[in-house]
Amino acid sequence: MQTAAPALPPPAVNALRRVFVRDLLVEAEVGVLESEKGRTQRVRLNLDVVTDATRPHDDRLENVLCYAELTEGMRRVMAGRHIHLVETIADEIAAFVLGYPEALAVTVRVEKLDAVAGTESVGVEITRTRARVPGGGGTGE
Repeated sequence: MQTAAPALPPPAVNALRRVFVRDLLVEAEVGVLESEKGRTQRVRLNLDVVTDATRPHDDRLENVLCYAELTEGMRRVMAGRHIHLVETIADEIAAFVLGYPEALAVTVRVEKLDAVAGTESVGVEITRTRARVPGGGGTGE
């Protein structure tokens, strides 16, 4: 007697995928103090992006959010200029990421590693979402 193959689960509804970049270290010109101007300091960036995973990725890069592109975009936000606030860096990275239609929400953490003696880091973490996140029912920022 042959047994039937187990039934496949129904397609996911409101399935989410997280794409992340952890502990990206960059040298950046950042800070409001005179002592921070005209020089770089170490900044650590972390990124967590929630994407819509209801469509199958089919093992193809073009069907997912590419973390290498995200990493390069994070570097571009900080390149070639002085930025006063880590909040500005976080806001600009979040806006860049939400420019990808598949990105539903993003959390960005920006840490200055050498700013305050006696600390490992100081900084800011923000979360931004699209107007509606599937299954979330709420509105974003």
